[in-house]
Amino acid sequence: MESSVGKEIINTLEEFMGRVYPDVVGALVVRRDGLPVAFKVGGEFNAKIVSAMVAIARSTIDRLGAELNLGESVINVAQYTRNTLLITPLSKELILAAIAKPDPNLGLILIEVEKLKDKLTKILVE
Repeated sequence: MESSVGKEIINTLEEFMGRVYPDVVGALVVRRDGLPVAFKVGGEFNAKIVSAMVAIARSTIDRLGAELNLGESVINVAQYTRNTLLITPLSKELILAAIAKPDPNLGLILIEVEKLKDKLTKILVE
């Protein structure tokens, strides 16, 4: 990936995090093989580990949907005691993940995630 595209993706992730501040503490674009493409995460998170785990989760979610004939997954929200994780596909090969604080404003985050997906798709397709 060109560094200018990488910088544009990181800037777009930062803008997203600013719009959902202080609820979102991390945002990542991840390849399906688990490698990070671009990320902006707080110091308590290792982006490489998060990326690998997000790819595994996404693969499992896709298999679950296929086995149960549920259709295509649109967005997945997992609420934990210390954080909330949102995972959504960007393309066939890319995944978007956001890490939020517990009890975030999910309505606002979901709206902003849709806007973010549109922006990232435009950047990555060009």
